[in-house]
Amino acid sequence: MFDQIIRGGTILSGDGSNRFIGDIAINKDKIALIAPHIEGCAKKEWNADGYYVTPGFIDIHRHADVALFRPHFGELELRQGLTTIVNGNCGLSVIPCPKPYQKEIKEFLLPVTGSFPPTISFHDFSTYIDAVKQVSIPINIGMLIGNGTVRAAVKGYETGKLSKEELKQVHNYLDSSLALGALGVSLGIVYAPEYNYNLDDFVKVLQPMKQYHVPLVTHIRGEGDIFCESIREVIEIAKQLNVPLHISHLKCIGKRNWGHKTREVLDQIEQAREDGLDVTCDLYPYTAGSTQLIQILPPEYLEGGFSEITRRLKEEKERKKLTSILKEPSTQFENLVSGVGFENIIISTVQTAKNQKYVGKSIAAIAKIQNKNPYDCVYDLLIEEQCKISMVDFIVSEEDIRTIIKFPSSSIISDTVYPDTGIPHPRMYGTYTKYLSQYIRDEKLLSLEDGIKKITSLPASVYGLSNKGLLKAGMDADINVFRLEELHTFATYQNPKVYSTGMKYVFVNGELMIDDDCLVNGKATGKILLNKTRYCD
Repeated sequence: MFDQIIRGGTILSGDGSNRFIGDIAINKDKIALIAPHIEGCAKKEWNADGYYVTPGFIDIHRHADVALFRPHFGELELRQGLTTIVNGNCGLSVIPCPKPYQKEIKEFLLPVTGSFPPTISFHDFSTYIDAVKQVSIPINIGMLIGNGTVRAAVKGYETGKLSKEELKQVHNYLDSSLALGALGVSLGIVYAPEYNYNLDDFVKVLQPMKQYHVPLVTHIRGEGDIFCESIREVIEIAKQLNVPLHISHLKCIGKRNWGHKTREVLDQIEQAREDGLDVTCDLYPYTAGSTQLIQILPPEYLEGGFSEITRRLKEEKERKKLTSILKEPSTQFENLVSGVGFENIIISTVQTAKNQKYVGKSIAAIAKIQNKNPYDCVYDLLIEEQCKISMVDFIVSEEDIRTIIKFPSSSIISDTVYPDTGIPHPRMYGTYTKYLSQYIRDEKLLSLEDGIKKITSLPASVYGLSNKGLLKAGMDADINVFRLEELHTFATYQNPKVYSTGMKYVFVNGELMIDDDCLVNGKATGKILLNKTRYCD
């Protein structure tokens, strides 16, 4: 007798192969058997007649590093069919966070990860994993080690070359994290403090990666005017290190770059693959991004952490100089102000009560309310919020999204950030139902088989998660049951905190977590995923 049988569903295995009607038997946390009809009975049976049965969805780009310690974590993920996520992206992992630089690191990460648990410290990868073991996680969690945070743990957010001793400390952090199971190393080349590194610096800093078959996962230096050059840079880094490359949230920023640069970049990736480099990418299915507001500033203005940025923004001479830079296109950094305009930069989170009224408004609109020019308006907001302020920025085209979705090596991700306050990006609540309902069901951009592959086996393969992403005997029993026509996304930019609907059943490691769109199980069914597909005990 089996523990459970899901009967009569239309099974999509996750590898792109044709759908078929059949039964799935589960014993404990594993798929025991898949067949057109399984004889006998089980302790519990589920009727999936008329429903699709797929692997649980996998989001390999979230920033829930500390959100997973919060009460009720996992429901908004499960309601979309997510059973596995990967954190620590964009070089912005919450580890390592040693005492000498703890305040700086927590302050810098606040708009992305939210605040750290007050009673828990994450000095290194080991202490982080130990802390995660102590909480109930309803979904599977993987973790990257962020190269930006590693540098900050050694040198803070100062510029300048690493000394021999500092380089040794960086190598020790990377090596120990990978040895303990980090799924890869993430870069945030556009962010402080990594923007200071050149190609040779990255190759030198990332030497420990050569011992491990894990991917280099990168937020590139620029996604607009220097899009193509930035892709060339990370391909060359990966080639010199001889490691797999995964490019995060691939997109082209700015109307003047749409279309032609996207096609050129996809050609670059395809050529690198033909040359023997393992290169993959991902994207989110929204025309707007979300990050710290300080990212509108040139890299040289990000030195020294938030207090130094705030000090410089108060100086009239610096403001005039900065305004002249932001008004012109640049080949040196991602100039969002020039690329998309203040009307497309929306404030999403603030820390002060006085500025709460501006959440959801564009910089252009706020400037009009304040009777200021938009440059002074944004500098003053950064000063008043001590740089702990986030934005949603409308930056890409729908046509480019469709082009990248159709690219064979692309996975779908959300790039969800978890701020403490304000209004989040709707992708937090809606990415996977939006992708399936809009691009697969309504637009038929891909077959359902290929569409499901992009959110199951393809992202699993990026990290070698050999027990995830497929429906076959012996795999972990992460399973979704749903009707495509019943999937709906309600989260909007104006009202993003609305759950998706349409999931009949969601199983995580054999445990039913969602039943008819309702969370039914708060058990710690999730596993901590480590490289080489090991699990934490």
